[in-house]
Amino acid sequence: MSSSSVRGRRSAALALAALAVFAQSAGLSPVPPAIAGPSTDGSLEISGKYSIYFNGFDIGTVRIDQRTAGRTYSASSEVQISALLGAFRWKGTTRSAGTLALGALEPSGYDFQYEGSSKSGSVRMGFTKGTVTSLTAIPETIEPDDFVPLKEAHVKSVVDPLSAIVAVSRPAADPCGRKLAIFDGKQRFDLSLIPARREAISAGRDGAAVEGLVCRIKYTPIAGYRANADTRALSESAGIEVTFRPIPEAGLWAPYRVSIPTMAGTVTLETTRYDVSAPGLAEIALVD
Repeated sequence: MSSSSVRGRRSAALALAALAVFAQSAGLSPVPPAIAGPSTDGSLEISGKYSIYFNGFDIGTVRIDQRTAGRTYSASSEVQISALLGAFRWKGTTRSAGTLALGALEPSGYDFQYEGSSKSGSVRMGFTKGTVTSLTAIPETIEPDDFVPLKEAHVKSVVDPLSAIVAVSRPAADPCGRKLAIFDGKQRFDLSLIPARREAISAGRDGAAVEGLVCRIKYTPIAGYRANADTRALSESAGIEVTFRPIPEAGLWAPYRVSIPTMAGTVTLETTRYDVSAPGLAEIALVD
């Protein structure tokens, strides 16, 4: 496997993790204010489909489905990557569930399964009040000399990437200026949003051109990572960005695009379809 494909896969994984920031950017709310009235049980369903590009080439797809009902939530995702004319393939599926209380999200379980051209494995975690209480990772890995070890404090007050996506953002003038503590079962890192600019989003097939908000993403590795050139490049990058698209009818900001420059090229995660439905709200479908 070439080093460029490995870097592309790592950066694509970071792009997916960056989706976790979308929901946190404007503050946590189990029910967006714009739809809280019509819905009697706080239920909400969101489905997002994305394409992954590496140096302009389409290398994969992402689908994320989430549902909140009352004070509970569940979510699932599927990522498929194919590069080098199909010589390199990777597929990952994730499931997560938990509760929403007083605007705070508390995951209870996380399950990640992956299968690639060279290996397969899984990560399972259990949570109690924001702390990881059980963890199983297969296969076990040998820690290299440049590995930064995890400590007990690193798995407290954290969320898994998929659970964070469920936290629906509420209306705000600017969704930037937030930080999220993430643990994916192997690595503990922070993703911070920094205001960047406003940017026009061209009309898709739905015919509606809107003004999006662009935030720069600061990736800060905390523990469970290799202190090598790839990690340093990502942590020092000033070019990682996320673009939000407003959906005023639903009272939220929708993830639209993530862009990550790497030493091997640029990875982009871009929306192809975004659906929102809730009791008392006409179904919303954004198609590009």
